[in-house]
Amino acid sequence: MSDRIFPPRALVLDPAGTATADALTARLKFTGYGVDTRSVFSEPTGPIDAFAYEPGLLDGTPTHNAAEQLLTAVKRLTPFLRAAEEGGSRIVVIASRDGLGWPSRPDLAAQSGALISAARSLALQLGRTGTTVNVVAALPPEGSPLRAAGRPENTHLHEPEALTPEAVTAQDIAETAAFFLDPRSGYITGQVLNCCGGASLLSSLSV
Repeated sequence: MSDRIFPPRALVLDPAGTATADALTARLKFTGYGVDTRSVFSEPTGPIDAFAYEPGLLDGTPTHNAAEQLLTAVKRLTPFLRAAEEGGSRIVVIASRDGLGWPSRPDLAAQSGALISAARSLALQLGRTGTTVNVVAALPPEGSPLRAAGRPENTHLHEPEALTPEAVTAQDIAETAAFFLDPRSGYITGQVLNCCGGASLLSSLSV
């Protein structure tokens, strides 16, 4: 019999205190998770059902060496993740569409690309344990300081825009992350899901 605790426990690492992290925390609490937003670099006190890593790429205040921090956090959490016979745990990483390349934010693009690579490697590493690792790659949401930056200097390019009538919001990103964190998504791992209103359908050099 599983010793799964109720409510399930989730950790959200949000060192930047971003709108996306706040929206995800609220979404998980609404779903019934007990959410702990303290730094996971302190010792966990019990089993972890879900871990969301939001390093601040979408508002331009990323954690230093975000991919390295992710690997360190997951290594620390691994003894506390659910075993395969208990359904495993869920890990989701919030990255940026900038990983495809963007002229005015090469630093954020590099961090996002590294995060995606790290997450896919963790999915390979943890697959047999029942833990899934997936990525939500999003446009900067409505209200992000990055959206007010305007056209990058010395280029004809504009900030990528959604094809949908409405701009992407922090709540949209939180809902996408919640999909990956749901126990019913246990057969999906190592994937990158673009939460961008269709902007990823366009070339990074034409949007």
